[in-house]
Parts: sequence; C-alpha cells; structure tokens
Amino acid sequence: MAPASCVLTEIVADSSTPAVARENSPPQPLWAYVGPFVAYMVLTSIEGKGWLGLPYEAWYSLKVLVVLGLLWQFYREWPRWNTRGVGLGVALGILGVVLWLALDRLQELIPGLSALVTSIMGTREGFDPFSRQGVSLNSIAFLLVRLTGLALVVPIMEEIFWRGFLARFLIDEKFTQVPQGQFTTLSFWIVTAAFVAVHPELLAALAWGALVNWLYHKTGNIWACVAMHAVTNLLLGAWILVTGDWRLW
Repeated sequence: MAPASCVLTEIVADSSTPAVARENSPPQPLWAYVGPFVAYMVLTSIEGKGWLGLPYEAWYSLKVLVVLGLLWQFYREWPRWNTRGVGLGVALGILGVVLWLALDRLQELIPGLSALVTSIMGTREGFDPFSRQGVSLNSIAFLLVRLTGLALVVPIMEEIFWRGFLARFLIDEKFTQVPQGQFTTLSFWIVTAAFVAVHPELLAALAWGALVNWLYHKTGNIWACVAMHAVTNLLLGAWILVTGDWRLW
C-alpha cells in the first residue's frame, strides 16, 4: 500500500512534473464515491430523533430520496455497468443471506458476545411498519420505500464507497487509477473491518464483508458486488416480512 502523504509532500515529490501536465491530470471524483455514503450516514443518525416533529417514516423516506438523487447525480463518474461476474454475485448473495442469519443467531448464542457488542456498538433500531396503523395504505407505501432503501439504495451506495472508493484509496490516493478488484492484504482487511464497524451483527458482517471483498477481487467488477449486496438485502427483507424479525431492519 502506498504510504499516506500530505498534500505538501505530494507537491514536493511531483515537482519534476511539468505544471501543464499536472493541471491537465483528471481530478479525482471524490464526492461521487463518498457523498451518497456521507449523506446516508448523517440522515441515519437523526432519523429516529423526531426532529421537526417528523416521524421515523418521514425521515427515512427523505433519506432515500436524497441519496437516490445523489446516486443519479454522480453515476457518470463510476465504472460503467457490465455483467462480468454478476451471476456469481447473485449466487453469493443467496449464500450471503444464509450466512448472515446463521452467524447472527450464533452471535446471540455465544455467552457474553452479544452483550459486549451491544455495549460497544449499540443495537440496530428495528421498526415494524405495521405497529401503529396495522396494514394500511400508508404502512404499505412505507414498506415499499423501506425495501427500496434496503435492496437498491444501500447496495449501490455502500459498494461504491467501500470497494469503489475505500479499497482503492488505501492503495493509492489517485484511487480511480487503481484497477477494480485490486487489494493488498492490508486494504482487504481494513475495508472488511470498516464494514464490520457499522454493523452490530459482528460475526455476520465479518464473514459477509470478507466474501464480498473476495468477489470484488475475483471479478474486478463493482457491479457484481452490487448484485450480491442487493440479493442478500432483498432476501433479508423477505425473511423479515415472513418472520416479523423487525430488529434486522
């Protein structure tokens, strides 16, 4: 992995390059990769607080709309869609939801582990869309919004950030010049650990995060990872609806 350097060091090291060449080098589209993720995390941090008198459903719907808008704004900056490895991604997405559910259950069974994780990371705030109004037009409409966030917005937003940006940035600050799927041992595990850090399902996130990193390395295609993520999340959403295990939202 290239050593981290400050802007001043980079300027000094690049002093032999003609000024015109430096000025004509393509800018790094940082916010195209980072912006949707930042917006999602900021809005997630406030959606359950009832600010402005708005309920969770309103804030979550706003979050989905904002992040969808940013994804649409920035998509031209990302690697172009292609189907390489997408079938493998779908298959691993199915395996991924099995792993997620099994390892989440295992975490609950290991003495002290669940309590330790909760004390450090808190718990996921589950939400039953039918708890207030039962099955109604409003609750069904929000359920569709929630599934859109789960199976469309999150897979694109997270994969563009975790593997499209962070995995490559850890190798070279000029991350768009790093080929898709390239990892060092350190970047592989830093990205996996960072993914785990925002998911209270510790064991599940560790296994799933390592698996999707392997897929990215194997296929060199971010869209295979998006397919895996979308399938896992869609099937997880179906499991929640069938079982009523709303804590997994």
